[in-house]
Amino acid sequence: MVSISFYKTSSLFNKRMLKLLIIFSIIDCIFQISLGGFVRVTSSGLGCPDWPLCYGKIIPPMNYHTLIEWGHRTSGAILGLSILMINLFVIFYERKNKLLLLMSTLSLLLVILVGGIGGAVVLTELEPSLRTLHLFLAQIIIFTLGISLISLYIPNETSYKDIWIIDKYSIMTGVVAISIILALLTGSYAVWKGAGTVCSSWPLCTSGSIFPQSGLGWIHMIHRIASSFAGLIGLYVFYLILKNNFSRSIIIISIFSLLMMVAQIILGALNPWTKFEIWARVSHLGTSSVLWGSVSTLFCLLTLDIFRLRGKS
Repeated sequence: MVSISFYKTSSLFNKRMLKLLIIFSIIDCIFQISLGGFVRVTSSGLGCPDWPLCYGKIIPPMNYHTLIEWGHRTSGAILGLSILMINLFVIFYERKNKLLLLMSTLSLLLVILVGGIGGAVVLTELEPSLRTLHLFLAQIIIFTLGISLISLYIPNETSYKDIWIIDKYSIMTGVVAISIILALLTGSYAVWKGAGTVCSSWPLCTSGSIFPQSGLGWIHMIHRIASSFAGLIGLYVFYLILKNNFSRSIIIISIFSLLMMVAQIILGALNPWTKFEIWARVSHLGTSSVLWGSVSTLFCLLTLDIFRLRGKS
């Protein structure tokens, strides 16, 4: 009896530690993406002109741009170590959870790949397409970590084919998630092509002009069009979810996603209104990452019937 009790206590402790590690990694990933945005808007991408070291050193001589880029890399290293620890916990204590094993392994492979692409970005002197891919894969890490967290609440013996649901709620939420990531990537690409600040007004590109007057203006407006689509369909989907009898977890995440979407709209307008202050631009990217994470998590919950029913947490 004592050994059984100890095993249960130890198992609960390991699962709790694993949960905390995953939550920390999600927060660190969002922080890392936001810090990457700060690197971008302060033009600090070449603050460390070499890779993987910085000026050939682990801790380089610091100036403003070097400190920002070095801090971004250090945060990424911490994220990589935390995801490695997640994998070790899963291998030793939760390897029967096949979904968790798959998602934690994928997260580790992605963080290694993102780090390598980050090095390629530096070595190619900030190539825009590589920077966009770098950001996209970082956002996917948020998604895989979110699924890892969800999988901790699914019994190991569960047959996923018996609880999988594809209906209008899961499909429409998936469309919202995809539209958010497209809006995020078009915005980042616009910045990297030098189109991030060409539209000085909102919601139009310039006051008194419906259509942009330059190619860069159109690149910027594509981001706004993608964001408008994401916002409109997102508000409609959240309305449908909130008026139905879903579980507390789904309702809470829907409300949180709705608040993040409203915040994104406000921050998007504040960018030109504040003449693209650094805090507004970094907040815009950081909030978009939080929104993507919450909506992609919502999508995962809606595809599994064990999380849908009222009374489930």
